[in-house]
Amino acid sequence: MTSRFYPHYGPEWRQIYTEIEENVKKIFKTRNEVIIMPAPGCLGLELGIVNVANRGDKIVALTNGFFGDRFVEIASYCGAEVLTLSAPAGYVVSPETLKECLDRNPDARALIVVQNESAAGVLNPIHEYLAIAKKRGLFTVVDAVSSFGGADLDVDGWGIDVCVGYPNKCLSGIPGALPVSISREVWERVERGQVSPMSWFTNLRVWRWYRENWSSAGHPYPTTVNTYAYLALKKGVEVALEEGLEKRYERHRRMAAALRAAVKAMRLGLVSKNESYASPTITAIEVPEKLRDKIGQLVDMMLNKYRIMISRGIGATENNAIRIGHMGLTASPRYLLPTVAALVDALNYLSGEGRSVGEAVEAFHKELGY
Repeated sequence: MTSRFYPHYGPEWRQIYTEIEENVKKIFKTRNEVIIMPAPGCLGLELGIVNVANRGDKIVALTNGFFGDRFVEIASYCGAEVLTLSAPAGYVVSPETLKECLDRNPDARALIVVQNESAAGVLNPIHEYLAIAKKRGLFTVVDAVSSFGGADLDVDGWGIDVCVGYPNKCLSGIPGALPVSISREVWERVERGQVSPMSWFTNLRVWRWYRENWSSAGHPYPTTVNTYAYLALKKGVEVALEEGLEKRYERHRRMAAALRAAVKAMRLGLVSKNESYASPTITAIEVPEKLRDKIGQLVDMMLNKYRIMISRGIGATENNAIRIGHMGLTASPRYLLPTVAALVDALNYLSGEGRSVGEAVEAFHKELGY
């Protein structure tokens, strides 16, 4: 971020940008074409929807939290007929429910789903959903915003047509350079005019024109981009690949499991009700009923007294949970152990109870085998 400024075009920038695209493909595990949008994650989701389905087409949406609900909202604003399959916060939609829905709706065009529902701390079994959808010939759009670079993702192996990653969560970068993987089938459908996005910036036909006509000038996108954001993405991806993806995913799993063990030692519950679906990148913690009117105080105390930022729940979990992220750099004892100790102290102060820091820390270490 303190390096020299690059213009967003030119031969030097073209080489840098091409390298970013190629390295991002390794995290997606894809040979598909990848674009890097100067945009927030929700615009990438919109791009996915409008390029796989026309207005009025049926889209099946799986949701079990705030960000799944937002995906439904985006699809609805894009004019799709959305068939929503929901599970309560902490649970997942069963694959059988998806099968039954598709049996009733053989004309469904696409499936949309969030891989990691960060409102509830749940990692959805998207590979199971995608296998069902692809067998029925559906296009698939996946929100991997809070899992990209922190949880296993296999775009080609699982059959994801549009997959939206993110730069500043598990990659510890900054917003403004959004990686999106797009399958050949989606590109071809747009180019043949089988889908007609009623937009400009999220229309892949527009992106194709610039990629074909301006790539040689180092400008394969339809607008100006913030090159600093792209350089931060470049570095974040390089760090992830240097660590090794499988090693990195295992680190996230282990740190998440250790934090959950510490939470249980604090006599707190988890929003995620099944360990096999617990998120490796964020943990949602149920706050005791008698403290739920003090969630705001708890979050403020963690920030103002300990300089540790956590957040309250969102959507259905807003008034009964707090959330702790462990993504990228922060998926380590260096960050999580101070968080555990501070949380115990804050809970004791607000509740008048005597939870033990030592027991929570010991549970954390024991889970790691220390």
